[in-house]
Amino acid sequence: MVVGEMIYDTDVVVIGGGPGGYTAAIAAADLGKDVVLVEVDDRLGGVCLIQGCIPSKTLIHVVNIANHVKEAGDMGIVFQDIGFNPKKLASHIQTTVADLADGVARLVENRDIELVHGHARFIQPNQVYVDGANTIVRFKHAVIATGSRINDLPEGLGEGLEREVWTSASALVVPEIPESLLVIGGGYIGLEIGQAYAGLGSRVTLVEFAPHLLAGADQDLVQVVLKQCEKQFEAIHTDSRVKKITKADPGFQVDIATRKGDVSQRFSRVLAATGRRPNTEDLGLAALGIDVDVNGLILVDDQCRTSLPHIFAIGDVTAGPALAHKAARQGRVTAQVIAGEKSAYDNVSVPAVLFTSPEIAWTGLTETQAKKKNISVTVGKFPLTALGRAKSVGKTRGFVKILADPGSERILGMAIVGEHASELISEGNLAIEMGACLEDIIVSIHPHPTFSESIMEAAEAARKGSVHLMKKRR
Repeated sequence: MVVGEMIYDTDVVVIGGGPGGYTAAIAAADLGKDVVLVEVDDRLGGVCLIQGCIPSKTLIHVVNIANHVKEAGDMGIVFQDIGFNPKKLASHIQTTVADLADGVARLVENRDIELVHGHARFIQPNQVYVDGANTIVRFKHAVIATGSRINDLPEGLGEGLEREVWTSASALVVPEIPESLLVIGGGYIGLEIGQAYAGLGSRVTLVEFAPHLLAGADQDLVQVVLKQCEKQFEAIHTDSRVKKITKADPGFQVDIATRKGDVSQRFSRVLAATGRRPNTEDLGLAALGIDVDVNGLILVDDQCRTSLPHIFAIGDVTAGPALAHKAARQGRVTAQVIAGEKSAYDNVSVPAVLFTSPEIAWTGLTETQAKKKNISVTVGKFPLTALGRAKSVGKTRGFVKILADPGSERILGMAIVGEHASELISEGNLAIEMGACLEDIIVSIHPHPTFSESIMEAAEAARKGSVHLMKKRR
């Protein structure tokens, strides 16, 4: 023992204060356990709250307000030119983040959870040492919730420019509104931020290595967003790659290999949105014999236990979608298991939401997965062009799609592209978790006029045809 070391003895140590970690810590404390929460950052909330979900959705909301006003010109609203104050916008985002982070800190304090700031590393099967706090925590149970981090730029792509090329975190601080912006990566992060900056007034070019944008989503959903991106962006290069980034005066000179040949173009700013990787390095896992796969993910069972039954792992460090709501659910399960309750992370589906324009959301089986696995499905689609509420507010881009088992009519999947998709998808997720069938949604009265009616209409379309769609003549 080093002189001056602090030692805690606790029932549960939670490593990581993101959505999964703080949920696990608070839930365990509510179940009567003594808890120590270790977080390397000065604030609680994790990447989602501080650098990702919350700042990005705040920025997107502001841009959407401006876009709604512009679009409302056709409805008779008269307005002068709309502009943005980058400093005030950045301040609004940071205030939102700070308020929520402070709220999490107060929840943790309210439960008498001991909060230790620093980097935790396992030194024995029942001990962690926290660098930066000179602290040892001896525990009965541990929860690893260290999240993920942004991938580094590929070696040689932008030698010496790592601090000058924007990441999603730096872009969401809104340091400026660049005249031109290159977005590397056509996943949801690249599209969300790219569309936001296009809305702020930047000329955006996007480069994606794969043949299609948003590779994880059904392409009929993506096509609706792609049409909007084609209006907003200066150029979209799929099946392409950035070969080299060099500093120019001003901005950056970028060499791009496209399907039509190599191009070299100057941009004011470059954003690398090339994915994330789990934070499982330098935790001392190997010394404990905890299994990690080739992608750095920790192997767990349906109770989120690792190969050492008293150590659990949740969130981005485990297999499955790297989503805050998945991590929070796992956090609750872990706390219940530690407290001796019967619980398991046995959810049938995890909803995915992309805050693009328009939004995309899906849950359960996708049409792409059904085709790959040769699963027979009945598909019902309802376009928002036929929905009264969508027509009345001028938001008719998109549709709702329901997949059901042809025999039992049990709902297997739901996908939405359009206004409020992020809010509407929960009905589909609940239906799947409950084992609901088409009839359950059809006979449940949906208020009129609302966007939620589109779900009922899609269920009718899957079963026998919606009364609000033209009947196909034989």
